[in-house]
Amino acid sequence: MTTPPHNRPRTARDHQRAMRMTVRAGGVGAGMLASAVAGAATAADSARDGLDEISITAARSEDRALQPAYSLSEQDIERKLPTDFTEVFRAVMGVGIRTNSRGEAVLRLRGSEERQSQIFIDGAPISVPWDGRADLSLFPASFIRNVSIIKSAAPIEYGANAVLGVVDISTFETSEHFKMNARSEVGSHDSYLLEGEVFVPVGGLGLQLGANRFSRDAISIASSDPIPFDPQAGDGRTNTDLESTSFFAAAALEREWGTFRLSAMDIDADKGIAAAAHIDPAEGDPRFWRYPDWHMTQISLAGDIALGEETGLRVNAWHQRFEQQIVSYGDVTYSQPEEQQDDRDRTYGGRLVLSHDWQHLTTRLITSIQESTHTQTETDLMADTTSEPEQFRQRLVSVGGEVDIPLSGTVKSSLSLAHDRASTPLTGGRPVQPAIANWAAGGATEWQASQELTVTATLGLRTRFPTMRELYGNALGRFLLNPDLKPETALVGDVTFAWTPATLPLELSLTPWFTRIDDTLSQRNVTVDGVSRRQRYNLDGSNGYGIEAGAIWQATNALTLEANAFWQDLKADRAADGTRPTLYQRPKSQLLLAANYMFASGGNVRAEMNHLGHAFDENEDGTVARLGTSTEFNVKFYMPVKQTDYGVWQIYGALNNITDTVVLPQLGLPDAGRTFKLGIRLASD
Repeated sequence: MTTPPHNRPRTARDHQRAMRMTVRAGGVGAGMLASAVAGAATAADSARDGLDEISITAARSEDRALQPAYSLSEQDIERKLPTDFTEVFRAVMGVGIRTNSRGEAVLRLRGSEERQSQIFIDGAPISVPWDGRADLSLFPASFIRNVSIIKSAAPIEYGANAVLGVVDISTFETSEHFKMNARSEVGSHDSYLLEGEVFVPVGGLGLQLGANRFSRDAISIASSDPIPFDPQAGDGRTNTDLESTSFFAAAALEREWGTFRLSAMDIDADKGIAAAAHIDPAEGDPRFWRYPDWHMTQISLAGDIALGEETGLRVNAWHQRFEQQIVSYGDVTYSQPEEQQDDRDRTYGGRLVLSHDWQHLTTRLITSIQESTHTQTETDLMADTTSEPEQFRQRLVSVGGEVDIPLSGTVKSSLSLAHDRASTPLTGGRPVQPAIANWAAGGATEWQASQELTVTATLGLRTRFPTMRELYGNALGRFLLNPDLKPETALVGDVTFAWTPATLPLELSLTPWFTRIDDTLSQRNVTVDGVSRRQRYNLDGSNGYGIEAGAIWQATNALTLEANAFWQDLKADRAADGTRPTLYQRPKSQLLLAANYMFASGGNVRAEMNHLGHAFDENEDGTVARLGTSTEFNVKFYMPVKQTDYGVWQIYGALNNITDTVVLPQLGLPDAGRTFKLGIRLASD
């Protein structure tokens, strides 16, 4: 936890030291554990998750109050043995991962809709602006060094659309010596992984290079009951094969006046997506799609510059190139392609944060802008005709300011105000939409009640603008456009109690929270000329409240026990006819119990239980279906086998969903059943 704030002004040397610490740590702060339990927890520093106070994009100044962030260090991530991003976030309190009907593995924070939370890598958003989502199953976990998760109104540095939290990821590596990491693994359904990464210090530069290759034949299933119309159920889900190749490179420069880092990642994939196999194709209209080409390249620049004794400038810039081809087939045999859609997206964005330390407070001026152009071409493969390319463009601008006010030696507050604006100057020939603008505001107050107890209260007002796809996309004729869509406005608040008792090797946290969302975006079925089509529309609004609780106990120097519990209640406002619409695919509760044992030799074994409460979904005919609860058990291990000059060779393995439990976050699209993987890796010291 943080120590009580100090009121002295900071010098340029303080700024430079803080910037270097931010870059070296990837933005994850050093105050995760109270000094009172540091001795007992030394052996567990590489084997625990916890609350932290710093995120990458929104850096903490000495007097800034920020929402507590749930942080995963490089060692925490290593314990999970993740292959892709989804495995990093599974079994994290208040975080849900769901694969939607487009085959995208998307993230939800505290029951949010998947577009209401944003994901940043090295300060740049990775969601494709056309759709406002990112497929986390295609991002290799080997790039990640630290993760910070804010499940509340995000600081205004994150700009518009981050209404119900952010995930802030750092890929930064630092060392004075050459480092190398490599691994190879095999797993269920002929999956295999090959990857390697090196870090090379060259003078004042730090260079990183990495590559990854992954392939699988299918996704395992626990039972054919939820997917009776999948013909390949015994051999894994039909059309869930995947091949991907990824590259990563970065260069960091550190000087007394500041730091700069340039990073680039490139992901090229070919994948199938599971059809909603609870729908009888003879009666309904399941989606039979493949993505023969999915390609993303993203380049990010991040810098911190000391402009004077009390002034600093943080700079972020990014460019994303995204291309995707969707091929639609006539039936589950995937033998006859019928339609094809080719998408191309080009996105440019940037952020400037100018901060100044006055005698008794700190101010920040923040400006961010992002412009994205989406070009779409549709082809009727049966008739061999191609439409004229359609072009869409969206521009997001956010301008705001924040002030940090140290109220006393133990209390500090930060207050922010911003103006967000979205415009769509190109609409693909659809009716032009007027620009939309709204105010955003927020406040956080942190009270260091004692050396053991920290209380942080936050309140924020945020806006999510409809994406270009929500406004104009018809998904190969599956969607009916709604020109009257309005933005969502969310009022979000929470209070976090974080306690680290001086006499016990224990961390406890408790967070009650609430949300109020006006004009909640949802979907409905609309019949036009006898054909049922989906349409997005605005509910009047919705309310939500819940509670999170977490505990980490260092039972011995080797054994760490964890328990996380999450409960929420979300309800839509009643419609004019008195009915209450259902909010779909939002589990009522989540429970994690885990034990982690570290051997003196450097090996590690982790066992965990993850329970998911019930939720609701919509049947094809518009009726409501209840999604049952599920409890899955996972075991993971790694063990050293040989020490070398470059690091330690380890064998590792994981057995997930041991009992082959059906986990059903969405009708017709169950999560994977029992899976295994076994590998060998070289881990640098």
